[in-house]
Amino acid sequence: MKDLFTEDWLNSLKKLGSELPPIDLTITCQYEISGAPQGKVRYYIEIENGKVTDAELGKHPSPNCSVSTTYKEVLSILQQEKSVTASFMQGNFKIDGEYEKYLLTMNAIRATKEWDNMQQALMSL
Repeated sequence: MKDLFTEDWLNSLKKLGSELPPIDLTITCQYEISGAPQGKVRYYIEIENGKVTDAELGKHPSPNCSVSTTYKEVLSILQQEKSVTASFMQGNFKIDGEYEKYLLTMNAIRATKEWDNMQQALMSL
């Protein structure tokens, strides 16, 4: 957990995310996380056909959606104490752009055993 949002963590996300089951979803999400131990973190994730194809630190030139939240909120989601949808509804997880695709279509991925396994593996780093 001490390595959250590092280059190694994102490489693990990319590897684990490439093993997710295929679904009809292609999206690029830009994340901005405040309050992380290393300060504000910006990274993006590209998903094609339900699988993570890229995850890098920095800004993507043309994301479909942008997510801003806090480190504490991300931890509660990764530890499965709270869902992305609940966090969004409480105003703690802001989504600009294709929010419906991010919230609704991505729920098909979030409901899989592979997603749960990925979250647990990412938390154990």
